[in-house]
Amino acid sequence: MQDPLDSFIVELIKTKGEPDTPEHRAELLKAVNDAVDQAMLEAMSPEQLDKLEAAIKEDNVDDNFIEQLLIEAGAKPDEIMRQALVDFREQYLKGVSNE
Repeated sequence: MQDPLDSFIVELIKTKGEPDTPEHRAELLKAVNDAVDQAMLEAMSPEQLDKLEAAIKEDNVDDNFIEQLLIEAGAKPDEIMRQALVDFREQYLKGVSNE
């Protein structure tokens, strides 16, 4: 079974009409992950960011920890990720053609 993010990236590449290479997929995967991470950080309160920073220093961070911080901040992790992907897709496809 293919990872949903891989499917998302493949669809972006097809929609934009770009070459589907492993390098391009890796570049997009990093950009998508960066966009999702940024959206999650922006959803955290200063207190949650402090907790995250402390956990990073202790090398004690995983997806569950981040999800819990978001929930504590009153955010919905699934909705944040969905919106980040929608926003990324929109931004990425804006440059489809300057022709």
